[in-house]
Amino acid sequence: MHRRFLVLAAAGALAASCGRGERGSGPAPVPGPDAAVAPLPGPGPASLGDAGGTAAAADVPRVLGPMPSLAPLVERIRPSVVNIVAAQQTRQIMVDPWGRRYWVPRTSESLGSGFIVDAEGHVLTNDHVIGRANVISVQLDDGREAPAKLVGRDDRIDLAVLDIDVEGLAPLELGDSDGVQVGDYVVAIGNALGLSNTVTAGIISAVGREVQADTPGYADFIQTDASINQGNSGGPLVDLEGRAIGINTMITAEGQGIGFAVPINMVKQVLPQIVAHGDMARSWLGVLWRQLDADAVRQLGLPPSPVPGAGRVVVVDVIPDGPAQQGGLRPNDVILAFGDQRIDRPVLFPWTVSTAPIGRPVDIEIWRDGSAAHVTVVPMEVPQ
Repeated sequence: MHRRFLVLAAAGALAASCGRGERGSGPAPVPGPDAAVAPLPGPGPASLGDAGGTAAAADVPRVLGPMPSLAPLVERIRPSVVNIVAAQQTRQIMVDPWGRRYWVPRTSESLGSGFIVDAEGHVLTNDHVIGRANVISVQLDDGREAPAKLVGRDDRIDLAVLDIDVEGLAPLELGDSDGVQVGDYVVAIGNALGLSNTVTAGIISAVGREVQADTPGYADFIQTDASINQGNSGGPLVDLEGRAIGINTMITAEGQGIGFAVPINMVKQVLPQIVAHGDMARSWLGVLWRQLDADAVRQLGLPPSPVPGAGRVVVVDVIPDGPAQQGGLRPNDVILAFGDQRIDRPVLFPWTVSTAPIGRPVDIEIWRDGSAAHVTVVPMEVPQ
């Protein structure tokens, strides 16, 4: 059956190719044994090109044309993507049959991906790729290997920054993740399943996705159907302009072709502080809050969120002598805006507060007792 199918397919392809003229007029019939062979078209009134029916056929557009290729894009971004080997070297006490104790070296490794962000040698990857490693090495696309030093990390967005001392680096441009839309084409590249420089492509299938993770953090993931596998963690999610719009971070437990990336705009907010200080200084408001769902918002007569289905942030309690209490926030206040940021999606409220400048007054728009009001709060650094 398979052979017959292949023979028929080949015969059909041959017939189509035999009948394809310069004008793409479609397949020509195969002449029988008694049919006269028509002369080749030439100049003059008898030319086939002057026939009215052929001219109409020439106006029919071709359905199939040259297929677009991502090869130029991949060729441009590959030098910016690196493989990461993070090793934890320890020693373990063993006991031989005679009761003598001795040390045995143990090494555990994890493989991941990363990408170069500047000519000074800073490399972005996931914090979970590095883990507790005390020996980190980076392999570049051209085969060069270099030891890497951990500059700093931010486990809240699963980010780690490495430093390598290598010349001739090719930094990857950072894009604008706020501008991405569902349906945009994207490319992922990394050390998938230990297979370096693996490239996959797909689309953005959702934005602003909330995902339950093992560690506390800020949930605002880009979801993609580009294949993301173990080892892709820390690699870039790239748009068709060759700019990183996210860091591939997570897959679903079932591995059904759905992956998640940390938006690059979140990374850009913390990257300068990590490079300068090794960590991110977080701001603190001093409130306990919960989310009011859309139904509760309607029942209370609050201004609805412009984001369909989103709720609102309501203050449950304030910490004594904290910035919120000192600024006049009260329980049951609904927070509509924090500075120039509208709080239209409650999931982003912790991120908005934590990245506010420490010690700088912030105007907070609230809904209190049926009308809008404003209070001014001075965020503090998160207490130890």
